[in-house]
Amino acid sequence: MAVLQLRSALTPEERQQRQKLILRDSLALLSLFAIAILLFFVTLFLFHSFSVHRQELAKRWLLRGENAMRANKPLVAIDALRSALAYAPDDENLEIELAEALAAAGRTEEAIAYFNTLLESRPGNGMINLQLARLAAKQGEEATVIDHYQAALDGTWEGDGYVRRREVRLELAQYLIGRKRFDAARTQLLIASGNAPDDVHIEIQVAGLLEEAQDYANALRIYKKALQHRPAQLTALEGASRTAYALNRFVQAKTYLERTLNHPDFEKQPTAVQAKFRDLLSDTDHILLLYPGSQLSVRARAERTLANRKTAQERLAACLKNKQAVPPELQELAADWQHLPASLRLLQVEQNPDLEQRIMQLVYKTEQGTSQLCGAATGDDALLLKIAQASEAIEQP
Repeated sequence: MAVLQLRSALTPEERQQRQKLILRDSLALLSLFAIAILLFFVTLFLFHSFSVHRQELAKRWLLRGENAMRANKPLVAIDALRSALAYAPDDENLEIELAEALAAAGRTEEAIAYFNTLLESRPGNGMINLQLARLAAKQGEEATVIDHYQAALDGTWEGDGYVRRREVRLELAQYLIGRKRFDAARTQLLIASGNAPDDVHIEIQVAGLLEEAQDYANALRIYKKALQHRPAQLTALEGASRTAYALNRFVQAKTYLERTLNHPDFEKQPTAVQAKFRDLLSDTDHILLLYPGSQLSVRARAERTLANRKTAQERLAACLKNKQAVPPELQELAADWQHLPASLRLLQVEQNPDLEQRIMQLVYKTEQGTSQLCGAATGDDALLLKIAQASEAIEQP
């Protein structure tokens, strides 16, 4: 039977030697760990320092680019923004600014390509769609313009999207006015008006655009709303004066024109502007002196009616005299006047309101017919023609 012999115990010298080896290996391992940790933090510090430096350089070039854009130097801005992108290649806002600089420099095709690439990654971005709408407008692509404006209205915006969408809607309305698409512009402006805050400057802006879109009634309504703010803005008074005059609401127009001329800032207006509003007030006063208004006495209306009859008959007579071949329309007008008494006294007109109305209707018909067949009217004829265009509106509040 084999006899197993146990290994003899280590001597004190061997145990001491073994402990030294373990200690030395542990120290070596700890040193390696310490070096690794140190290298990690050194690397992290260097990377952080490099990243911070890149960010600083990106910001520096971005600032140069933005300053160049403010100075209307888009070509300089392009170079600066491209340098900024080299240090911040993933910054989409930088890419948008670069595309805007390309557009400002007239490099439309490059800008469109850039924005379309951005739109692929951010299809609902309002700003990108707005820029594409503006670029399409430069190229005369009306359908594309409207599509991108609509996408901008429906898209997402950073910051106050409510304000930005209103600005886009007003810009779209301006574009439509420029294309003579007044009905579509009115629709956008009425939406903007309904959503606008109680802000006099926005109200005046919307009313001014409605005036350009030839929607004088809604423009006047909003100008009136703007005038509820105190103190009254001169711009609102001028707009209310123009639109009331355009709508033949001469009683209203007189009130607004007088307020305009008495506004403390009116004398600061250019001489041509002052002259224009003074002429409008003069015409308005003259028209109201010709018009047989409902607020006048019976006698005063009869006097004005007979005076207008004389003016219209003289206009027709001069027109007939200058015609070698009298058009049927003028023959009809002459016949209509013959159906009325050749001589009328003031008392007859005072006592017969129907006769007064017949005379004035024939005056209006005469002024309208002769203006088409005998050249532009002047003097009282021109003012009577203005009344004839919408006589029922003159005293409208």
